Amino acid sequence: MTIIGLNRGRLQDIIRREFRDFRIRFVGKHRGGKLSIVFEANVAKFLHLLYILRNEKCDIGISVGSITLGLALKFYGKPNIQFDDDPERKLNVFLEKLTSTELYFPPVTSPNGKIRIMNSLKEWAYLSPEYFSPDKQVLKEYNLSPYRYLFVREISTKSFNYNRQHPFAVATFAHKLPSRFKVVFSLEDKSALSQYPPDWILLEEPVRDIHSLIYYSKVAISSGDSIAREGALLGVPSIYCGQRKMKANQVLCKKGLLFVKAPDDVPECVGKIIAGEIRVDDQEKFRHKLTHDWEDVTGSIIRKMRYYAK
Repeated sequence: MTIIGLNRGRLQDIIRREFRDFRIRFVGKHRGGKLSIVFEANVAKFLHLLYILRNEKCDIGISVGSITLGLALKFYGKPNIQFDDDPERKLNVFLEKLTSTELYFPPVTSPNGKIRIMNSLKEWAYLSPEYFSPDKQVLKEYNLSPYRYLFVREISTKSFNYNRQHPFAVATFAHKLPSRFKVVFSLEDKSALSQYPPDWILLEEPVRDIHSLIYYSKVAISSGDSIAREGALLGVPSIYCGQRKMKANQVLCKKGLLFVKAPDDVPECVGKIIAGEIRVDDQEKFRHKLTHDWEDVTGSIIRKMRYYAK
């Protein structure tokens, strides 16, 4: 098996740490600018993928909406399965349908042609209790006590998905969060560090067991959608303060673990959660109920790989 990743920020370090026993290749670049996104992160990446796939002799590709990988595999007549959770991006979905063998969405759209529905969110593939168990030992590295700190994530707005979002959304309310709670802070663009409270605990990527840090937090807050959903799937009351409107987020909003708030409204929401005015389900009961109700994403991927390998 070959893991192919984009040459972006600390992503190389994270991939090398998470997939030590696999062949790893990096393609393209992502410097944040629009020209870099178009040419380095797509055109150059596609040409490099053609070279890798020819030499690796891959039988099947699995990706989260990688149109370039799908196109390269299509060029060689190889099947590829793509996952997406954002039917709102019409152009992306159109291109994914063109380049995929099968395209999977959570139950936020309707099956149609290559589009299949998987009854779960893609993050469940690695956060289900079947694959993830929290480890309290990681808290000792940061002198933390369970449920006595907040987990905060501030994303960069240099990607296409977030280039219309006001940058540094968390910075606008950072000094209004409860001071009696420590804050564990994941900042994608560390050049903006001076905008945030100096006593926040800054994470340096790659982080050992970041999901255990999220799991044991009292509240997770994120200006990006992925960490917000991950927090909710871990049974943590999570607040998304970004501008993207996503049906995938509504799946967890309806379950009472994800709250979509404007930045100005975040401190009040945090206060209500801490005070118990906003009640959420027991953490592990919620997660085990999802295990019963939702599809095993990882198991489904493995079955599909075996099917096409034949």
